Amino acid sequence: MSNLDQGWFNLHLISSATIITIGMWINRRRSSSVYNEEDSKCGLGTFKPDWLQKMASKKVFIVIFGLLGMNEIAVGSYFVGTISTIEKRFKLPSSTTGMISSSWDAGATVALIFIAYYGGTGHKTRWVARCSIFAGIACFMIYLPHLIFGPGELYTSPKNMTSGNSSYLSYGNLCSDPNQPVENCSLNSEGRIALIILICAYLLLGVGTSSYYTLGAAYLDDNVMKNKFPFLFALVACIRYVGPTLGYLTSSYTLSTYVDPNVTPDFTQEDPRWIGAWYKAWIPFGTIEMTLALGIAFFPRLLPREADRRKQNDNMRKTKKKQSLQDFKETIGRLLKNPVLMFNTFSSTFYVFGLMGYWIFMPKYIETQFRQTASKASLITGTVGLVCTAVGVVSSGAVISKFKPRPRYLAAWNVFTELIDVIGHISFAYIGCFKEDFHGSYNDEGSWDLIKSCNSNCSCSTNMQYTPVCSYDNKTTFYSPCHAGCLTSTIADNGAKIFSNCSCIGGLGQAVDGACPVECENQFYIFLVILCFMKFLSSTGRSGNTIIQYRSVAPEDKAISIAFTEVILAVITFIPSPIIYGLLLDSSCLVWGQTCGKTGNCWLYHGKELRYLLNFTSSAFLLLGTLLDIGVLYNVGSLQIYDEVALNEEQTKSDKDNEQPLLDLKPNSANHIHTENANS
Repeated sequence: MSNLDQGWFNLHLISSATIITIGMWINRRRSSSVYNEEDSKCGLGTFKPDWLQKMASKKVFIVIFGLLGMNEIAVGSYFVGTISTIEKRFKLPSSTTGMISSSWDAGATVALIFIAYYGGTGHKTRWVARCSIFAGIACFMIYLPHLIFGPGELYTSPKNMTSGNSSYLSYGNLCSDPNQPVENCSLNSEGRIALIILICAYLLLGVGTSSYYTLGAAYLDDNVMKNKFPFLFALVACIRYVGPTLGYLTSSYTLSTYVDPNVTPDFTQEDPRWIGAWYKAWIPFGTIEMTLALGIAFFPRLLPREADRRKQNDNMRKTKKKQSLQDFKETIGRLLKNPVLMFNTFSSTFYVFGLMGYWIFMPKYIETQFRQTASKASLITGTVGLVCTAVGVVSSGAVISKFKPRPRYLAAWNVFTELIDVIGHISFAYIGCFKEDFHGSYNDEGSWDLIKSCNSNCSCSTNMQYTPVCSYDNKTTFYSPCHAGCLTSTIADNGAKIFSNCSCIGGLGQAVDGACPVECENQFYIFLVILCFMKFLSSTGRSGNTIIQYRSVAPEDKAISIAFTEVILAVITFIPSPIIYGLLLDSSCLVWGQTCGKTGNCWLYHGKELRYLLNFTSSAFLLLGTLLDIGVLYNVGSLQIYDEVALNEEQTKSDKDNEQPLLDLKPNSANHIHTENANS
């Protein structure tokens, strides 16, 4: 199973071991042409001054390369943190925003083949720079919908009327009010155009970030001694790992600011009508991406020290044996007959499926289940789960390095941690705010009916904007003052809006602006504790499982085995998972926003149904992955996982061209794992 670099949510990322192996595969295709002196000079074109040559070092490259990766991961995290706000702003269902998320992986999957083929034998840093420029342009494109359409509909009165593309909704949604606000049907086209722009931008993001994980890692592998590469790439990973937290913290900050700076809302962030400034970070992210792309482009084809080493060692530039179609078929045959690899690959597929969609919509889940603000939901997602995951990965790596447990113990521990994941997600189905306080009931068609006998004479439009009010006893939330049957409204001394003569409310017949508050802090803290424990425990199994993954095949088959696994993950998991989970969210919607008869975003979800759908679905996929991991446990046998470094060092010293496989993968003895004679 892959080492998930972002805990969940970012699940877009390939593990460090995967990147290393793909880099090795690209290096197999390295051109045998002789490098000249100009190829090791830092600069662009004829601009290669002497003072700039000091920057042509692996230390500088590691810093810039790591920062580039951090920014790209932060971009993905920021979008996840703002998904629910984008849905409200452009009236999009969750299945549609899931489609946007899938576009990233679709773009990356298609571009990876082209970039690996042409960039692998070209100037790798220039290819990374070109692709990063595309990623920067994509960030600017995501800002375009706000630039074109402005903040959209605002549910309050403006400070002044100078704001551009905004329409202000009055609070005149009263029972039998003849002056109901006129619908702005152009908002439907806004959503469609914004969707097209966002999908195109995310496709471009996928293209732009794909080279980072292939050519960038291969360039580092080209320019350092092979025994130093894992450590140096770990330094890059440490810088990159700041990305998820940075993205979520940035989204938390921007969403705490109202979408229009010229407006002071009459309600707080807790109100579902609050729309944060989702667009604020895209220009900075794009600018940073292009700046770092320029820095990457300055690096030479080959760093000076590596160029010197190659001059002293002609064997470093021996032409690699060309791979024939017959070799490819034989390799695929070996992989398909390798039970450890097959069980592990499909275990990864279903395990990641159960986590990916869940984590993409995690901020929205926290918003709807625990009545938290979008800003706080992003903050929680970006800190609690990821910090616990990081601690688990580091601690498990230290334990494995020190005690070197047998592969069967590692596989058994992974099965145990995944069972805990399954139990944890089942428990989540019963943790949430259980207060169902929204006025209405299901009709014969199975949809939520807002019209009851108490408001049937109020002529409440089905397209009326969502302006919730709460009964004076804080027990019932109504979709609008009209649906509460309120006839009049006044402003209290403290600025609160009070609605009176409400036919659907007993007693004083009064309501206040906004949805009713719900107290569920205890449930929220219980959820966070279980979440952190699950993430920590689950992440302790990732390091050992990754080791098993890459020791289960012969060294010369590693690259193709990774490509096989990544294709399966992309086709079965990365692309469809966000869409499927988005459909699950949409199916639990109680009240849809509508404009001119067209369905928009969901304003209110059925809390219990949403919990059951998401958590039980995730549990089912996780359980399927766990069962397949039992297959790994059964077949792992006496797999040798700790002496490969020594073997490779011995082979490097003897200057061998071909590594000896650690496994006997013949069809008739696929389960028989043996080691070659080597000094451990």
